[in-house]
Amino acid sequence: MKQLRHSLLCILSIFTLGSATGQILSVEPIFPTTEDTVTIVYNANEGNGELVGVSPVYAHAGVITTTSTSPSDWKYVQGNWGSADPNTLMTDLGNGLHQIKYHIRSYYGVPANEDVVSLAFVFRNADGSKVGRSSDGSDIYYQVYNGGVLETAFLEPENSTVYEIGDSIKIKVAASDSASLELTQNGNPVATANGKALEYAWQANTAGDYWMTLSATNGDTTVMDSILVVVRGDVVSENVPAGSRYGINYLNDSTVRLVLHAPYKNYVYVLGDFNDWQPSSAYYMKRSIDQFVYWIDLQVTPGQEYAFQYLVNGSLRIADPYTDKVLDPWNDSYIPASVYPNLKEYPTGKTTGIVSTFQTAQTEYAWQHPVPTRPAPEDLVVYEMLVRDFVATHSYQTLIDTLDYLESLGVNAIELMPIMEFEGNNSWGYNPSYLFAVDKYYGTKDDLKAFIDACHARGMVVLLDMVINHHFGQSPLVQLYWDAANNRPSPASPWFNPIAKHPFNVGYDMNHESQAVKDYSDRILAYWVEEFRFDGFRMDLSKGFTQTDYGNDVGAWSNYDAGRIALLKRMFDQLRTVDPSVYFVLEHFANNTEEKELAEYGMLIWGNLNHAYTEGAMGYNTGSNSDFSWIAHTSRGWSVPHAIGYMESHDEERMMFKAQEYGNGSGSYQITELETALDRAGMAATFFLTIPGPKMIWQFGEMGYDISIDQNGRTGEKPILWNYLDVAERKRLFKVYAALLHLRADESVFRSGNMNFAVSGDFKRIKLDDPTMNVVIIGNFGTSSVSGNPDFHQTGMWYDFFTGDSIDITQVNQQISLAPGEYHLYTDRKLNTPDISLSQSPLFQQVSLGAFPNPFSDALHVHWTQPEGAEVSAELYDLTGRRLQVLHEGWMAPGDQMLQWQAGEELPVGTYLVRIQSNGWTSTIKAVKTR
Repeated sequence: MKQLRHSLLCILSIFTLGSATGQILSVEPIFPTTEDTVTIVYNANEGNGELVGVSPVYAHAGVITTTSTSPSDWKYVQGNWGSADPNTLMTDLGNGLHQIKYHIRSYYGVPANEDVVSLAFVFRNADGSKVGRSSDGSDIYYQVYNGGVLETAFLEPENSTVYEIGDSIKIKVAASDSASLELTQNGNPVATANGKALEYAWQANTAGDYWMTLSATNGDTTVMDSILVVVRGDVVSENVPAGSRYGINYLNDSTVRLVLHAPYKNYVYVLGDFNDWQPSSAYYMKRSIDQFVYWIDLQVTPGQEYAFQYLVNGSLRIADPYTDKVLDPWNDSYIPASVYPNLKEYPTGKTTGIVSTFQTAQTEYAWQHPVPTRPAPEDLVVYEMLVRDFVATHSYQTLIDTLDYLESLGVNAIELMPIMEFEGNNSWGYNPSYLFAVDKYYGTKDDLKAFIDACHARGMVVLLDMVINHHFGQSPLVQLYWDAANNRPSPASPWFNPIAKHPFNVGYDMNHESQAVKDYSDRILAYWVEEFRFDGFRMDLSKGFTQTDYGNDVGAWSNYDAGRIALLKRMFDQLRTVDPSVYFVLEHFANNTEEKELAEYGMLIWGNLNHAYTEGAMGYNTGSNSDFSWIAHTSRGWSVPHAIGYMESHDEERMMFKAQEYGNGSGSYQITELETALDRAGMAATFFLTIPGPKMIWQFGEMGYDISIDQNGRTGEKPILWNYLDVAERKRLFKVYAALLHLRADESVFRSGNMNFAVSGDFKRIKLDDPTMNVVIIGNFGTSSVSGNPDFHQTGMWYDFFTGDSIDITQVNQQISLAPGEYHLYTDRKLNTPDISLSQSPLFQQVSLGAFPNPFSDALHVHWTQPEGAEVSAELYDLTGRRLQVLHEGWMAPGDQMLQWQAGEELPVGTYLVRIQSNGWTSTIKAVKTR
């Protein structure tokens, strides 16, 4: 007995010839070959219904051929997406029906040595903003047959159709050639005919499973097809046993209890490997007395992995919302075995859509290291990463190999962008579908555990970017209650708002005041802490956790919302019962009064200072443009340092890209030059990482990553540039970051010291004080020399952290002149000098730049060692930053150099600066004229 014929590569349905009423496609001839001319009729009223009422409709058409490598490997696609392509224009037949006619091989241009296995379609409006697909969002396929071979098919009903007692059931079958046809029901003959078609109708008076088998005989050839027709009886009403949870419950190695939360659905069957994906009576789920929950106990083979789905109300096939693994017919084939070995095959030809899995007697991951003592919130230095764009293998296994690098950098926390199952493989992850399943594109769940284990071994904590504001259309929770007419969740959904309550929503907005969502959210957070030992969460779009209808009013949405605060506090309190020290970070951006209340309740809040730091790095410091004092919790009026400040995150344009693209400049000092931009990135980092309070670094920011966020599309793949470390200037920036982070870890003043800011103009200054040490940080964020008052805490010796030089301060308010991009971190206690050089060219090291005599009266000799030839300018400035004279301009050969300058009596007594510049880098020395 053979099953209803399907493509070897993709499941499809054979639809009714004629009006296509009730079917998404009809095809004439019913059994097309590669050499046939076909008439395709698309019914926009079926499937996802997105093209209802749309005209004209265009067919985006391709084929699966004998050279296709996967079920979704379309070949010879016709149609230019987003344009009114006349080659794919369909004729509007009225009533939602649209027709196109063509010869298969010639229309697609299929070579003569290749055969077509299936036709593949989606349908669209002219600009592609509306797309017609199958009801589960999948592409639409129709089988192509081999000519000269007797074929048979059931035209009505579809395989595994479920009927009610009393229904009149019509069976229609067809053959590709005249044959002797016999139809049997559970082995008993019920109808015969000679020819190409047979019809049989019967009244379903008794519940049961009815196998309808068609045999067609033509000469010596007999072929058979079978389908299962199910007439369901009453649902057994029985409460799920105590202690059961929604999803997959492992009772023992041979028994699994499946529990589906689906209030007021009529009935549910379980389909899977265990019943050949047929909704038979033995897999008819029981329903709780309140009609909220469906459940069934299955006897299975210990240790065997099974794929399964729920068939809801006879038409909707969904995976289990709580599954920890799914099989995806569209994307799994692109996951290499090196990332996810021995991945179970999708049950092609058995079902459609995503399926869930379960497996008893799994080997538990053996944790090697305990959860470390977590850093105090104010001590966190978080490294945000997207696995896809951080390591070329996009795998946790390779990610473990980067931990030496991250540890040497000095971060103590890693934040993973969403890694739970999302739509597709190539994604940022903010389009989630299955929030308990690790996305297989990054590896197995044990690989993820091994990565977290390896982080914990080094004392690093791991945060997970969690998306509970919304789900996307592949989510079974979305599909369970769907309003096809309006293309949105139904008002009956326990989980989703039909229309989002706030601006900037993506996907489908969750109703956080619903008890179903509260229970679901609590379960999600507890799961990732208990099962994977995550140390905390970054809650994506937490400002959206509200049922106040803000529409598109961004200002109103950002105002104080007591209901939202209550929802977040409830969630936070519940999470702390699971793990009292777990971090709870909000991407909030709301009114400061609200953020203050949440921070002082114990949560951490994202603090976006990208604009201010980037403007400063670019050299634009007018007004408050580059005032980054808001990074400090004290500037916000908070009593706790719970603002996680950052210069960059995944969501902003890269600072180095903007500096090189739009940076300011003056004369030979141009921020658009790479070396200058990198040096200014080091200056920005010095004014960022030293400020007390938790901090976050976006991946590769410590190397000056300068690829635009919009390259290859905002969320598209970006180059992975570990070779940056081979560039001396980028390696120097890494060393700056590392030196600052290790200094921060060693010295309490950078974690809990008192802060004072003067950061609104070109000359920026930060003062820190603590019983252990005082710190003054100064920098020139402008493009010309500038003088300013560092406002030292006291007179006496101060030490430059980066150079080890000392400076004797005789007046706390004495002016200091800085060249553009020059910066210093002064401490009143001598520290170890890091092995780096800053604010100067590799051609002009400060240790080799000198002047004599110094002080001088008439002539000044300036000397340095120049390892390479370069264009050099030497200039004299006073302490106000005014250039007095050009001493040299032009090419200089490598080797020892000497400039002699006659001061003249017209130069007043005082202190001056001699600057040597090349390619945007500067070395400066002070010279004092005595008479």
